[in-house]
Amino acid sequence: MSANRSRTRHTRQRWTAAAVGAISLLTALPATARAGESTPGPAAQTGRAAEAAACGTSGRTYVTNASGELLQYTMPTPLTGSTFSAYVKVGAGWGSYGKVLAGPDGDFFAFKSDGTYYAHRADNGTWDVSPKRISTYLGWLGNAADHGQATVDRSGRLWVADNLGQLYGYQYDPKLGTGGGLSSIGIVDNDWDRYNLITAGDTGVLYGRAADGRLYRSRYDVASQRWIERHVLIGAAAWGNFTSITAGGGDTLVAVRTNGEALYYRYDELTDTWPVVAKPVAAGGWHTFGNVTSRPDNCRLLTNHTPPKPPPLPMDHPAATVTQSTSGYLDILQSFSGHIAHVRVDPVTFSNPRWTRLDEPRGVSGRPAVVKQSDGRISVFAQGVHGSVFQRDQVAKDSPGWEAWNDLAGAMAHPPVVAKLPASGLAVQYAVDVNGKPWHRVQIKPDAGFLGWKPLAGPALDGPLTTVDEQGGIRLFGRKTDGTLATALFSAAGTMSPWVSLGSQQIVGLPAVITLPGTGYRVVARDLDGRVVTTRQTAIGGAYEPWSAIPNTATTGATPPAPVAPLSASSSPTAVFTGQTPGPEIVVRGNDGHLYRTAGTSATTWSPWVRFGPKSEEPRGNAIGDPRAFTYSAELSDTWGVVHRDDLGRTHISRPTTGTGWTSTPIS
Repeated sequence: MSANRSRTRHTRQRWTAAAVGAISLLTALPATARAGESTPGPAAQTGRAAEAAACGTSGRTYVTNASGELLQYTMPTPLTGSTFSAYVKVGAGWGSYGKVLAGPDGDFFAFKSDGTYYAHRADNGTWDVSPKRISTYLGWLGNAADHGQATVDRSGRLWVADNLGQLYGYQYDPKLGTGGGLSSIGIVDNDWDRYNLITAGDTGVLYGRAADGRLYRSRYDVASQRWIERHVLIGAAAWGNFTSITAGGGDTLVAVRTNGEALYYRYDELTDTWPVVAKPVAAGGWHTFGNVTSRPDNCRLLTNHTPPKPPPLPMDHPAATVTQSTSGYLDILQSFSGHIAHVRVDPVTFSNPRWTRLDEPRGVSGRPAVVKQSDGRISVFAQGVHGSVFQRDQVAKDSPGWEAWNDLAGAMAHPPVVAKLPASGLAVQYAVDVNGKPWHRVQIKPDAGFLGWKPLAGPALDGPLTTVDEQGGIRLFGRKTDGTLATALFSAAGTMSPWVSLGSQQIVGLPAVITLPGTGYRVVARDLDGRVVTTRQTAIGGAYEPWSAIPNTATTGATPPAPVAPLSASSSPTAVFTGQTPGPEIVVRGNDGHLYRTAGTSATTWSPWVRFGPKSEEPRGNAIGDPRAFTYSAELSDTWGVVHRDDLGRTHISRPTTGTGWTSTPIS
């Protein structure tokens, strides 16, 4: 379990009980942030069948009275709601706990100042586990002011919203014994101090009541670590007139009015309606109970909301990722044949490279993403062949040791990219799912873990995203399903700008995007015919010019150069701007196994393509996969190079020399 968080109190609005009439109508207003939809709500749900829910023959709700007794009330038909039967006393001594929560399968969780307690009531009505302390944490939930900040869902997960607005998930395994059985699944979201009460409507389904009395619903899928929906408004302000609200699974709720009457509700997420509304189930007196808690498995939703995993992804030869450490060494992360390797090499001599295998046992696909944490450590993000995103961190800055892989789930169809927000320095992951929907997850704080995956608005995309740092945030480029490019800005505040099309040019693979001083972005890509095409902004923030093809005239790297067959590109291009030429340096792999390089001689003209690479060297090997150009510093000067692989299993670093010459060093 994670370390105990300090409880810094801050002012929060809390509801005030007032005598009102029974709620006869709950306004289901348009939702906000349901599965990434921009304008979801009842109109978008027209014609869809009601959500199928199932309940047991009876539903149980437990209360604690002023004498500290635990009482059980039973409802005969929890799907439609019916009057509770007379109570049965099932326990004593529960008055010492400020907060009591019923869990599934006879579990109970209770909280008082010295920690968290667990008990279990067997099916035969006996207590086979009397209340025992399982953790010294979370005792603050026993405070009267904090009663509404915890709930247990149908799967038995404990959800806690602290006063900093952070939403934690916990799981208890009684087989692990006292203390060790309560483990944290981490902070999955923030901004939950918007609510003064939360309760779990089903597995991962969380209701939250705001200070203005409105009721919202969210769904977090633990398997994929995705927020399927988040803060969807489902109830009008009259929900503030209840002293307590508890859920019994299947989107059923028991709500207690200030006059002590208990009312019953059931919500349907697909029709955005309430099939059961304000049905009286107890006449009065319930407002005197210290705790009212329904078993979260009285009912259940039958639809599985876990997103499907993508089909197995190819284990190919994507471009490497290169960074330079503060100590000067080049850190190269490369994925090949389902493996990831980290190599550290001296940028002056390129001798004695240090290789470390970072294999994820199930295999990886696509280019690894790398971010440098604020403490100097490198974090590597890789796409598993079955859609999960994995993260692995260096043990310490410049260390050859690595922590274990951390499964970040996602069920994504394309590898993630990672960038850091300006000012805050928080890392953000971006990835695309099987339906082309872009998602993101933000770091909790520098050098820490990540919140859950959240959807982004935008067009359906086909392929990984490309990111570029921008003063106001992170610039995203994505290939749409029609093959054209679009771009949007993810701001430092976490909001998305509208996506803007870059025109009708269709491309394949990943674009290369670089920033040109004073003018904006230059985008380079490969089209369907193997041509290298490009567009640019003529002013920062301005429109993009029409796409144009870079001439495919090619030569050898010999002196004097000799003409060769026109270039036909078979990889995504890679580009850097060094300032040594008016335009960018561009490298691409040709369909003949050579690498080719061109440079912009003006805003609209280009030098002939010059070939280089492993096929020009002994022993000869064909270049494979996507090359990666990068800039770096060596011996107090800035220069650039290219990392690439050949079909002999070697990794090379090639650097330009005088004129059109190149030198290449195998590092494996």
